[in-house]
Amino acid sequence: MSLDRAEALDDPTRVFIGAPVARVRGSVSWSFPMAPQDSKLPSIGGETIAFLHRFDAVAGDVELALTDRGRLRAASFLDGREPFWQERSVVPLDLSHRPVSPARLAVFHVGFCGSTLLARLLDRPGRVLVLKEPQCLADIAAQRTQIERGNAIAPLPVLLDHALAHLGGAGEPDITVVLKPTNWVNSLIPALCVPGRIDHAVFVSMDPRAYLGAVFRGGRERIGFCARLAAEIAPVLPWGNEALAEAAGGGGDALDRAACIVALLHLMQETIFDGAIKANGWSAKSRIDFAHLTQHPAGVLRRVRTQLGLPQPMDDEVSVATQLERHAKDPASPFRPDRRLDEDAEVERHHAGRFDRALEWLESRWPPVN
Repeated sequence: MSLDRAEALDDPTRVFIGAPVARVRGSVSWSFPMAPQDSKLPSIGGETIAFLHRFDAVAGDVELALTDRGRLRAASFLDGREPFWQERSVVPLDLSHRPVSPARLAVFHVGFCGSTLLARLLDRPGRVLVLKEPQCLADIAAQRTQIERGNAIAPLPVLLDHALAHLGGAGEPDITVVLKPTNWVNSLIPALCVPGRIDHAVFVSMDPRAYLGAVFRGGRERIGFCARLAAEIAPVLPWGNEALAEAAGGGGDALDRAACIVALLHLMQETIFDGAIKANGWSAKSRIDFAHLTQHPAGVLRRVRTQLGLPQPMDDEVSVATQLERHAKDPASPFRPDRRLDEDAEVERHHAGRFDRALEWLESRWPPVN
């Protein structure tokens, strides 16, 4: 846990509010700083796939990664943090060429809420392939403003349809693809979830106070990430920019302001989720709570499969028990729930007061009552 580092911040948010957002995973740059060297390992999961990895809608280029389903399935993240390819190449974006089976199922989330665990539970070799945080969607989200200003090679709906078609092609001909985007993509949900584009989706979230604790548990890096994400998402909502300016300019110390920004980020993501659910007439059961997932994983998994229209295997209890023994983001490591509880308790002990103040501010001010 990074509690001491969080306490030592002078201000984790000041460089992100009111300035152009520059985010490693969200920026479009072919010199991707976190990407390891091309891997020459043999295929571990069947036929070779030209996977849509990076997407520059302004320049009109994409990066294709030659890989296979085994690598796509094994990767905790498809954003370049770990190699999942054999080779990569940058090619001109050809909007006329795309597979015929787009990805139409999605797991959206607020971040730090068990979505990677849920993705691993949903994945079924030979039946269901869950793509965890594909970078191409994050790239489109990072260029959303430029695209909406007409500076890209095509309008946003065309670009999204192209990306969804290619991501769905990873499952052809008989494997259902489910997307689990990074929450950086939540700014695109109003466009992604226009009726007819995504058939079914679930939305994973958690209690606002638990969200504050999860973010602060991650220290400066996680707090800074949330400040940048808040700046990306705020313009999507009519009241978002005003609320963010108020949170960033509030009283108290830097961590008090950070707590307000994080609480606001949670509310903004929840508001976007509500809009997508209402627009598509989806059931309230499409809402998944982190606490329920950790307490009743098999039951929640069955509900999610029902919401997404996926088959219900008979060995859920065995697969769930196996997954819970490992860390979802690092399957090579065991998961220690007792240690996580201790970390959460320490965060609460240090930050209870500022969490109280942030949630009181949020409840009294936002969203505005018409």
